[in-house]
Amino acid sequence: MEIVLFFVLFGLTLFLQRWLQQHIQGLTYAVTGNPGCAVRMLFFILLPGVALHEASHWLVANLIGVRTGKVSIGLGKMRGKHFSLGSVTVEKSDPLRESLIGVAPFIFGILAVWALMGFGFGLWTPTTLEQVSEPIRSTLSDPLTWVALYFVFAVSTSMIPSESDREPWGMLIAIFAGIGALALILGWTPNITPELIGLGQKILTTLIFVFGVIVVVNGSLALLIFLLEWGFGTVTSRRVRY
Repeated sequence: MEIVLFFVLFGLTLFLQRWLQQHIQGLTYAVTGNPGCAVRMLFFILLPGVALHEASHWLVANLIGVRTGKVSIGLGKMRGKHFSLGSVTVEKSDPLRESLIGVAPFIFGILAVWALMGFGFGLWTPTTLEQVSEPIRSTLSDPLTWVALYFVFAVSTSMIPSESDREPWGMLIAIFAGIGALALILGWTPNITPELIGLGQKILTTLIFVFGVIVVVNGSLALLIFLLEWGFGTVTSRRVRY
């Protein structure tokens, strides 16, 4: 049951990232009528998450011995409907290291949201919905609570690896799948200890908590943006076709 919940929350996280990025621009366009302003608004709103995204690429690349070049934070050239909010120049290496560099924003994003909940609300290992909701609900009058929730939104909406980040994953998955299949054919069976099972359970529970927080925060914001975009679009007759 927990693994199903994890995949549901993970899928919703992916969906909400794309939806929010599109509709933040749609709302801005409905208000201003300026497509360029819509793109710039998205960049400024997501700036903390964009900075963490590119910093994680740079840090992991240097930690595993891959040379980096120019680090750019800002709007890149438009290519059709695609544009860049930041980039890091990384030298060509092997699929394993390229995959680690590509997945770094996702890992750092999860850790950042977990740290925000832990340091901000004392929520490190909650086990019930009430344990999560009560500390947040009781501090809604504190402006720092809203700052923390904003950072959850900005980080989580920027942490999914881009298409270029995912390029080496196919080859790496195929290699590991081939090695695993060969090992099973040759009779190897993994020895999973109770300690390892317990560790995996803790990691899964933490991931469910983190993705649950992301879905609640971003889902609430998505509802607000939907209503505002519909309202302003009705008044100004400016609507975006997605």
